[in-house]
Amino acid sequence: MTFTPSRRHFLLGASAAAALFASGSPALPAAAADPYQELLARRREFLTGGSLAASHVGLAAKRAAIDETVSGLLATFERTPGRTYLWPELPVNGAGNTAEVGNLGVTANQVTVLATAWASAGSRYHDDPDLLADLQGALAFLSGQYRADRSRPGNWWFWEIGLPRQLADTLTLLGANVPAQTLAALMAAVRFHAPDPNVRRGSTLKETGANRVDKALSCIVRGLLTGSDADVTLGRDALSDVAGGGRNSLFNVVTSGDGFYADGSFVQHGYLPYSGTYGGVAITGVAEVLAMLAGSRWAVTDANLANLLDAVDTTFAPFQWDVRTMDATRGRAVSRQAERDYDSGFAIASAVLVLAESAPAEQRSRHRALVKGWLERTTDQSVATNDQTLAASARSLAVLEDAGVPAGPARTGTTNTYNQERVVHHRGDWAAVVNTSSRRIGRYEWGNRENNLGWYQGDGVLFVYHREDPAQFSADFWPTVDPYALPGITVNGESRASGEADGTGIPRAGNTYAGGLTVGGEIGTTAMDLTNATGTLTANKSWYFLSGSVVCVGSNIADTSGTGVRTIAENRAFAVGARPVVRIDGRPAMLTEDLAPARNVHVAGHAGFVALTAPGRAEQRFGVRAERRTGTWQAINSGGDTAGSADEVSRDYVRIEHHHESEAGWYAYEVLPLATLGETMRRPRVSVLLAEDLAHLIETLDGARMGHFFAAGAWAGYTVSGPCAVGHRQVPAAPGSGGPAQVRTEVVISQPTKSGGQVTVEFPFDAPGAVVDADATVTVLGKTPLSVRVDASTPRGAEHRITFGGRRRR
Repeated sequence: MTFTPSRRHFLLGASAAAALFASGSPALPAAAADPYQELLARRREFLTGGSLAASHVGLAAKRAAIDETVSGLLATFERTPGRTYLWPELPVNGAGNTAEVGNLGVTANQVTVLATAWASAGSRYHDDPDLLADLQGALAFLSGQYRADRSRPGNWWFWEIGLPRQLADTLTLLGANVPAQTLAALMAAVRFHAPDPNVRRGSTLKETGANRVDKALSCIVRGLLTGSDADVTLGRDALSDVAGGGRNSLFNVVTSGDGFYADGSFVQHGYLPYSGTYGGVAITGVAEVLAMLAGSRWAVTDANLANLLDAVDTTFAPFQWDVRTMDATRGRAVSRQAERDYDSGFAIASAVLVLAESAPAEQRSRHRALVKGWLERTTDQSVATNDQTLAASARSLAVLEDAGVPAGPARTGTTNTYNQERVVHHRGDWAAVVNTSSRRIGRYEWGNRENNLGWYQGDGVLFVYHREDPAQFSADFWPTVDPYALPGITVNGESRASGEADGTGIPRAGNTYAGGLTVGGEIGTTAMDLTNATGTLTANKSWYFLSGSVVCVGSNIADTSGTGVRTIAENRAFAVGARPVVRIDGRPAMLTEDLAPARNVHVAGHAGFVALTAPGRAEQRFGVRAERRTGTWQAINSGGDTAGSADEVSRDYVRIEHHHESEAGWYAYEVLPLATLGETMRRPRVSVLLAEDLAHLIETLDGARMGHFFAAGAWAGYTVSGPCAVGHRQVPAAPGSGGPAQVRTEVVISQPTKSGGQVTVEFPFDAPGAVVDADATVTVLGKTPLSVRVDASTPRGAEHRITFGGRRRR
């Protein structure tokens, strides 16, 4: 086991997830002599995990492994007077450039690891006097680098968030054993670099989301360490943004910019879905503050706390595949070798358990069951041996071993988080989600030499998860996959330059159509009108999430680069030498790097792929190939504190793709996760009714239809006044509501361009009965044929529903 977390991974997966409050936060004594010390003692217990983390027999191996890590850190620890580093591989010198500042951040992280061992009763280093002396010297060294009134090279994050957070935890763990002079110097430095958690130092930029939480937490601990009521209050009130009238409160739902949205979206850095990392940091930090301050005079009493508690269900649960967090919401963290999808997932699970203690009883029970289900279904990662801290593992084990907590069931249904333009689909044993982008949501994020090759991550990547292959995206996928051939994208052959550079950026997309809708909460669709980063390629792309498959349709594919265009139906990775049997049109295939033509493809243990037909379109075929790819984590992440290894890793890939030869390229295919060969060879269970340049429409065997109209016009009996998504389906009426011949017909319309105004849709059928339910934004204009108008102005991008009751159509 390695245990050298860094930067966000450390804050999310270690100190921020190192709590063990299985029974809730105790109230303070009625007459506490020193409330500051009482809360620091509680915080210390929070960080070490207390007696359960120290004694649980199931954690013995982990305790030994962490002690071995500490032993290794001490073996190379520099003690020479005048030292310019604490570890030789992390030269700090004067912290005068980007690399040295990154090294200073990792150094502080490792000092916290040592401090945690010293303060933990289960460690062989507990109360070790030699380790304490090293820690006192380490803090003195840090105070010579991180000090007030000095310049701040490199990333601002280290100066205002990373170092204050790590120092707060280390100082808390050591308590009264920190020399007064060292404590005073470090606290002066923190106040200089991060004086106010509400704003970025030296500017009027308001902090939002995870950054605000991180700063608030360190400000609170700063106040406890120095006995400052003003600092504790300032940090607590920053969560609610008292200074800003609540504008950036963590407990409010937002309608633009960073933060939690009512539909479950979480946006950070203005343009990126980020619940998997920054959102996880946000709820983790808030959960810590709630636990730490409970029962004290500084207890959090925000009237809108329920909004954050609800985010567990609306924001986080939809994007968990068991304990893994889907990469669609993890931003540039996908490039971090030390922060795989399960690391983010375990950290979010830990945060949910801590946050649950502040929830009403029913919600607390449900959230504990939710996490227990995630943990039990994750069979390839152990709670007892993963890279969480002892405290976080102990909390998870406590839930797993609690017979009174039932395991929550696997998720089913489709969720549309339209503000972040992510529609996610769960079917119990598999799940899928697509990354789209637009002028509102960025393609991907690069920054500080992270995610250097992420060019196409927002151009329609289709993630398929299932339990036959839970580690698909964590087992060295990102350093080995061809970045020009991510599953789901349509791409030309232009070469792209590595994004390796200092600074940060979120490349914006030029298109406006991105999003979709759900029908009955069970099925759904999303789409985008892709324009690539160089402006040389355009395509209309849509995905339909059904009960047993994902249908993918593309059209209006045009390219001016002359480099060739292809759509990647799949690019699945397998361990070297473990590539499964692949059958093309029912026959076993001996794949090479040359393309083999196929009408359908079956990849054993993964999925079937079926090429579909469409009216007026020529028959198409897949090309199938296999290749072994080798890469390094360092190539995709060379960041100062998160850089990956230069060691080569390899994976075997099966790639399925369409090559578009004509001027008006198109495609339509069905992905059948976990399908057998027989299921793949049967006739399609869906019909593509439209694959026109500006209109896509499918119909399922039970008559449900979903479509995207990328412009005003008329197709297949539908007439639309502007770009929109449309879905409708008949379902039997509820028992007792009119007899077996009665049905309900749900009609759903959305405007993925989010341009607002009125959208009118005329359908190729009459109104199927009387209106039994309708959103206030929906108006029936005519019944023969049915014509509906929706007010798409607010909320923009939302779904607008109307339900009819009547007799079943024949």
